[in-house]
Amino acid sequence: MKIKNAIKIFFKNYNLVLKVAITQLVFIAVIFGIVALLASNVLVDVNTGLTEFGIIDKLSVIIGEISSGDFDAQRFQLLTTELQEAIFAWGTSVEFFYRMVAFSVLLILVLVLLTVYCTNFYMVPFNQNLHDFMSTSAKIPYLWRFVKSFGKSAKTQLVYVAFPLLLDMFIIVGTLGAYSMIFSYLGLSGVVLTIIILILLLSLRKTLFAFWIPAMVINQLPVVASMKEGFKLLADGFGKVFSRILSAMLLIAALITILLFAIVNVWTLLLVVFILLHGELLISTICMVEYYNQSNFGFYIDQMHTISAEGIETVTVLDEDDDF
Repeated sequence: MKIKNAIKIFFKNYNLVLKVAITQLVFIAVIFGIVALLASNVLVDVNTGLTEFGIIDKLSVIIGEISSGDFDAQRFQLLTTELQEAIFAWGTSVEFFYRMVAFSVLLILVLVLLTVYCTNFYMVPFNQNLHDFMSTSAKIPYLWRFVKSFGKSAKTQLVYVAFPLLLDMFIIVGTLGAYSMIFSYLGLSGVVLTIIILILLLSLRKTLFAFWIPAMVINQLPVVASMKEGFKLLADGFGKVFSRILSAMLLIAALITILLFAIVNVWTLLLVVFILLHGELLISTICMVEYYNQSNFGFYIDQMHTISAEGIETVTVLDEDDDF
């Protein structure tokens, strides 16, 4: 029932959701554009080398066999050996090869960190708007919130990059490593099992930090203090929060899987990114609702319906001075 309330609030604030998603897409496009301009020569050289020596083709074969379910450890070893030989051949034919590759890897890492840092500036203003809506049914302009909370968002994202993001990267790399060493023997079952484990671990990570931003927004706490407060409140209802976040993650994964097994083109990939952005916002909404529930706060789900601290839904008529 509580996840149903979160979904209602999500769609009642869909104009806000859409603005945030579009803002994130703009950030991503701008960052990629700037990086492409600054490193265009290096990127062209790297792309030429990847194509000329068949490295992209060999990677495509590896990914294709993993997704087909016909993958085994011996085949993986053979393909990775061929890939290593192609990279070595490329390296011996290009001057300053290793310096170029190191720069490219560093560039990709910086690009990922910068993209995550900028695109997650929505977290504080989005949660502030959710809090306003749930506490008073008010809808505050998102741009105004974004500008006003810019300083706090900047500090928050530094902590986010240092802790939750690094944990996400560790989970993803660790899961892929476990697949290549263990689950690849199982074929398609191994792929499915790996994806399920990845979703479980990411859901666990999101649950651990679920109350961080709500505690900051509602209690007006500093960045680190709000994280500690979130951990403290989460202890009593960890299982419930985890199950709801996991449900949302499974729904998102199912939608993306259906799309990727349909037609894979640029538009499909853009739609996948858009779904991922919406999924993050839905999970943020679930976390805010769960924080209200754990704190025994009543809240609005729309201008006419409220949920009391006991979880009872009532219908109310708002006056101008109403403050729930």
